[in-house]
Amino acid sequence: MLVVIVFAFLVMGVVSQVSAVGTGREEKPSAPTFYKDVVPILQNKCQSCHRVGEAAPMPLVTYEQTRPWAGKIAAAVEMRMMPPWFADSRYGHFANDPSLSEQQIATIAAWAKDGAPAGDAHDAPAPRIWSEGWNIPQPDLVVKMPKPV
Repeated sequence: MLVVIVFAFLVMGVVSQVSAVGTGREEKPSAPTFYKDVVPILQNKCQSCHRVGEAAPMPLVTYEQTRPWAGKIAAAVEMRMMPPWFADSRYGHFANDPSLSEQQIATIAAWAKDGAPAGDAHDAPAPRIWSEGWNIPQPDLVVKMPKPV
């Protein structure tokens, strides 16, 4: 009985492989799109600075804001210039490390190389809600200068 079951699975596997080859169409992974693949990376790694009112020179929140910068973004992440991180990973893991993984870098590079397609806006995660002003835990003490400097 076990031999028959194993044989059946083998035959099914061979038939599925033959049918896939026989069509002449190979399944190729779809190209990354902004809404499905890139915006989640931007939300988690870039938008803390790249949004209106923050330190970065341009916001990377919407497709319209990000698309013109696609090539420059890809070059900056491939050179590991962005996101900036100056701590040495040889000396520990840091909870606030914004560095991109190899997969995230490859996704952004492929997206830019493929012409930075938008994709379907319905694939996008919900926009990230950012707090205004102070973005780290409140300090124990805030000392004010007696006179402005």
